Amino acid sequence: MQGQDLTAKIFQTLNVLMCDARTPRTYGTEHVLTHSDMSLLQCIQMNQNAKATELSQYLGITNGAVAQLAKKLEAKGLVVPYHIEGNKKEVYYRLTESGEAACRGYAARYEDMARALKDYFSKMDDNERKAIDGLFDRLLAIAADSKHCAPACGDTALAEKKCIKCSILY
Repeated sequence: MQGQDLTAKIFQTLNVLMCDARTPRTYGTEHVLTHSDMSLLQCIQMNQNAKATELSQYLGITNGAVAQLAKKLEAKGLVVPYHIEGNKKEVYYRLTESGEAACRGYAARYEDMARALKDYFSKMDDNERKAIDGLFDRLLAIAADSKHCAPACGDTALAEKKCIKCSILY
């Protein structure tokens, strides 16, 4: 395969993955959820007791966007807002059982994809795996925006806060 053909296939694959991420689905609940919905649900799940302002930082979106998205998810019965005693200013969110179920459904979808890839990679020799690993290191280096992506800029404070916008692992 020519380098140009491989480059085209990489971009086609990225387009398919982006299209998949934009497709709303149900993930173990009756509600159709978007990638943004699932990103907030997962962020709440991974960062229990995080303030809404921290969630906005983790996701790389505004406080207003978190509030708007959280209201939508609250109306669907997936999250519950709450305040810590003595602090009525800061809003926190916790997942309901339905929110937890959606996170489990989302994880299961991507675990299936990961399992298929792991099976494929397990049949490769070390040199093939190193070549693919090098390809993805290069793609990450080319695509990472050092102004917004903690892995690219080495912002350890942001990375320690589990910035999931660019580093979600399925």
